[in-house]
Amino acid sequence: MRAVQPFYDFGTFNKPVQELMAEVTKTLLNHDFELIGMFHPANDDSLCVIVFTCDELTSMATGVADRGAFGAALKVGLINNGDQTSVTMLNPNYFAHAYFNEKANDDEVKFMTAKIDSLALNAMSCFSLSPMTYGYDLSIEELREFRYMPTMAGFEDMIEVCTYDEFLEAVNTIKFKLLNETPDCELIYELSFEDKEIAVFGVSFKGDLLFEDKLLGLVGNHCLSSLPFEILVQGNVAYILNPKFRIPLYKPDISWLKLMKIIKLSSEITDAMKEIIETPKGS
Repeated sequence: MRAVQPFYDFGTFNKPVQELMAEVTKTLLNHDFELIGMFHPANDDSLCVIVFTCDELTSMATGVADRGAFGAALKVGLINNGDQTSVTMLNPNYFAHAYFNEKANDDEVKFMTAKIDSLALNAMSCFSLSPMTYGYDLSIEELREFRYMPTMAGFEDMIEVCTYDEFLEAVNTIKFKLLNETPDCELIYELSFEDKEIAVFGVSFKGDLLFEDKLLGLVGNHCLSSLPFEILVQGNVAYILNPKFRIPLYKPDISWLKLMKIIKLSSEITDAMKEIIETPKGS
């Protein structure tokens, strides 16, 4: 069974975050990726996540009927420590098998994921031609069935938060809430595919809801490029991945001592995401 690790490490550079933000953005755009969002988790300027995608990834993700569009974006994470900044990236080989699982054509997922991985690595080759992978490794079979433990949530246990009358009402309501009525939440990116009635929103937290600060304190800054959290609209229904699945997915070796804190944080994140989705626009 081939093992896969969740993140790429492109090395550490004697440059500030702002300079590397510009360099990463430039190389992604030069390689025909679409830059869709950027933010500093926990309002920390020493951390930055750059969110991007490409037609190959969005086509594959939205083609998976069982809400595969949760995996429609890639992320680069920049982590500053003193005078040095590390460049990391989410590994598409990892989340593709966790999110697309047995509901998709296995050969097609492997082929397309390898192609997307190759395109992303080529774009980032100006930082390293041979990046290292890191994080706890899981086999493809383990990723497809991932649960931190048997009693915790899996991918299929995503939370169905709200049903609207139609797709556009769902999209407009959630977007309005994020832009106008939820000061402690921020819209980082939006991907919308109206012909398929699918939309994905990337959401970060600020103000009194410093969930990302708590999360990174538990799992470590090296998991930075797993952020932000997502809201998926498919048809007229809004979903979120259960944080009790999503958080340990990228840190499967989280200690038992931290498990209760992860469970508590998962409940807090779920409540905040429900507030965004459930409250009617303009209420």
